[in-house]
Amino acid sequence: MKYLNTFYCPLTFLLIIFLLTNCTKEDHEKLRKEAFILKLVNDINADSLKSDVIWLQNMGTRFAFTDNRRSVAQKIKDRFIQIGFPDAEIDSFLVTKTYRDVLYEQWNYNIIAVISGTQYPDSLCIIGGHYDNILGTGDPFTIVPGANDNASGVAAALEIARVMKKNNFAPESKIMFIAFGAEELGLWGSKDFAASPDGFSQKIRFMLNNDMIAYEPADDPSGWCVNIIDYDNSHNLRADAEKMCTRYTFLNYKNDNTSSSRSDSYPFFTNGYKALFFASDKVDQNYHTLNDLLENCNFDYCREIVRISCALLADKN
Repeated sequence: MKYLNTFYCPLTFLLIIFLLTNCTKEDHEKLRKEAFILKLVNDINADSLKSDVIWLQNMGTRFAFTDNRRSVAQKIKDRFIQIGFPDAEIDSFLVTKTYRDVLYEQWNYNIIAVISGTQYPDSLCIIGGHYDNILGTGDPFTIVPGANDNASGVAAALEIARVMKKNNFAPESKIMFIAFGAEELGLWGSKDFAASPDGFSQKIRFMLNNDMIAYEPADDPSGWCVNIIDYDNSHNLRADAEKMCTRYTFLNYKNDNTSSSRSDSYPFFTNGYKALFFASDKVDQNYHTLNDLLENCNFDYCREIVRISCALLADKN
């Protein structure tokens, strides 16, 4: 559906250039910022998102108790390094849990990459999604594709990181990209970070979470919709996300908070931080099955959701 990109046409840039020559200094700065955000969101690429989802799916399984869990974390770290984040790191946390009548006590991992803040280096904006996966029935120790849940969310973080690095984005506050581990076992990675965010407590401005953002069976974009889930302390942030959605994407939006406690944004809320959770508005029939595959994802739709997070991060910085 290449025609989708016609929405972001050169006429928009011509209009901005015209206005830049006929406005106040304050208007000039506002329009310059809007032009830059438009450049960022236009660089979000459906094929790039698809490539990252293929790569994650082809790992076989990313289940949190498998022997390859450290290797999976290292590969994601290396991916951040490849796109320009040489200081990407792995942060360990201990998971103690009984799974199918077996008690496990094992280390799991969050992967973190950072763009430093230029004006407020001790202030932090977070975007993340979990990389682990699971099966409702069957053996998650062998093969779990986990394309939509949640390779799509990790791909979102990687793609926004790539685009911001490509465009030399210098945010006012630090931006942290996190691939969370062990979400499927009880939000362990996000709980660990949000409870003790390495000296950033009280300095987290907000957290954006992408989980299951690539499921949309309809080819016609006129009916596409994103669910923007918020919390008691983030209604204003959701309103800002809705503005980004209208301004920079084709999507409609809704606010259904039924699943608000079931993903990595929730521990940030319970620790007092503002958070949003972006998800497809459709129920994925392939959820936690072997059919959660690349071919059941819609990457043009996924791209539109990723543009919201990218625009909101840039607008707030």
